[in-house]
Amino acid sequence: MQLYLVSWKFDSSEEQSFALDALVEYVDSGKSQQTPDGYERIAWVHTPQDGTGIVLCKAVNAATLYKVFHPWREKYGMTWNYKPALYTEELIELIKENK
Repeated sequence: MQLYLVSWKFDSSEEQSFALDALVEYVDSGKSQQTPDGYERIAWVHTPQDGTGIVLCKAVNAATLYKVFHPWREKYGMTWNYKPALYTEELIELIKENK
């Protein structure tokens, strides 16, 4: 699976307020632990002061990320950005291979 750094932002503070209420329900209900096949969340961090956050995850492909994050975009107008990433060890190995 590919490592991804996924960032998000809310388009408005009103949408953020609605989404935060939904987030509490999502976590309290246990739904946040029910992830689709081919997706693993490693870390999930929030910066509510500016309506942004980051998810560090693994996924088999970008289509899987779409399945995970698109419902939040549809309901709360969030903008999501996906970036493939490397662990430090992977980067070091690539650097050494190219020397």
